[in-house]
Amino acid sequence: MRAAQSIATAVLVLSGLVAASQASAQGFYIGGSVGKSDFDDNNTTGLITSGTVDGKDTGIKIFGGYQFNQNFGVELAYVDLGKASYSGFFGAAPVTGGTVKTSGLNISAVGTLPLGSGFALFGKAGLFTWEAKANDTTGGLPFSATDDGVDLSLGIGASYDFTKNFAIRAEWERFKAVGDIDLLSVGVVYKF
Repeated sequence: MRAAQSIATAVLVLSGLVAASQASAQGFYIGGSVGKSDFDDNNTTGLITSGTVDGKDTGIKIFGGYQFNQNFGVELAYVDLGKASYSGFFGAAPVTGGTVKTSGLNISAVGTLPLGSGFALFGKAGLFTWEAKANDTTGGLPFSATDDGVDLSLGIGASYDFTKNFAIRAEWERFKAVGDIDLLSVGVVYKF
């Protein structure tokens, strides 16, 4: 329920900002990116009391946004951060085959610094509405749990415009969920 309310609020805010700035608009854009996600060990807190965690996986992101002017925009993204794998013990019970999958919606304000010749740097700050699903076998019995929330996200990156409508970008983002999850990605952008 809380996640649905956050998403609805984010969509309304984005719609209002777009409508309010039609006169100075630079336009809409869509894109996608793929990269390496890195979960910190806090993402398995409460799932194992000792053991090992492999927090590296592949993350993907599908995004769209609106650039109000050359320096400011907003972006809405679906982010699938992949999964962290874990095994070990919960107390004295052995834990095997554990995974925590995290995904969600992210809305960010984006500040852009054009550098000329198609290059630009950008920074982001936003809210991440996430859901994490854990599955494992604890003491020989199947276990699953789900957690969700709304937390901060931050990011920095660089982009290069090949044409008026097509660009590439590389970025690093940190999403707060159960613990910190970093995403280092490369993507393509199509501008309308």
